[in-house]
Amino acid sequence: MRIFLTCLSLFSFAFIAPAPSLAAALEKALPAETLAVTANHPDKITIVPHRAIYDMSLTSVKNGSNINGVSGRMLFEWSDVCDGWAVQQHLKLHFSYSEGDESDVSSTEVTWESKDGKRYNFNVRRVSDGKETEHYVGKAEMTADGGTATYSVPASKTEKLPADTLFPSAHTKLILQKASTGEKLFTRRVFDGSDDIGSDDVSAFINAPSATWQDADTKGKMKSNPLLSQSAWPVRLAFFKIDSETGEPDYEMNLNLLPNGIARTMQIDYGDFSVTGTLSDVEAIPAPGC
Repeated sequence: MRIFLTCLSLFSFAFIAPAPSLAAALEKALPAETLAVTANHPDKITIVPHRAIYDMSLTSVKNGSNINGVSGRMLFEWSDVCDGWAVQQHLKLHFSYSEGDESDVSSTEVTWESKDGKRYNFNVRRVSDGKETEHYVGKAEMTADGGTATYSVPASKTEKLPADTLFPSAHTKLILQKASTGEKLFTRRVFDGSDDIGSDDVSAFINAPSATWQDADTKGKMKSNPLLSQSAWPVRLAFFKIDSETGEPDYEMNLNLLPNGIARTMQIDYGDFSVTGTLSDVEAIPAPGC
């Protein structure tokens, strides 16, 4: 999954339609493959292009928070478009508050990332209660000496990227490679263009693989889905703002991440409340015929 999910910015989301060329590309993808990853073959990790739907719900609230409830859905698509990875993420959430107020927020991220990890295009829009609150469009490119992100929205904005910066799909693949060799902890700078800085320092904590899909309350079609038949790594991600002086993460995320890149479950912890995403449906995306 595109860990991506990076900052959900829960109070400001919106939907956009993908550009026509990207929309056409997203109708294609590689065939699904069942992948057995071993510690001896981390280079054999293969992402399965897929479309997944998650039911979102409030997990917990700390004392003092005015959030009373959260519900919604997220659609996530990760497609192989021959020259790169195309990702779409659409999220709609409904918030209710202890004072009786309610709010609807939505977000769409449409991105493309070259398979060599050198180039990245992004289009992110967010809306709260029908009003656009954020919009970021641009591209980034990496070289051996570093990189540059150039925004067209906001206009004429640039950000320098350190040489070890990763884009989201490459970061997910690195997590799986590290997990397959038994590595438990690493930190990297990740650029996704989701705000005016676009980068976070992300620390990944990887635990031993958990059992295969055995949740008692899981629907039958999910238990029998071959895409979910492998053991998953419990992964905790801590997202730190660049040059943060507090030493505390901006937010954290727990994932049960399968070797094929699918997240079986996720939980996003924002400090005073947390939200859980439960996988309700997932299917492979057809081959692109490159």
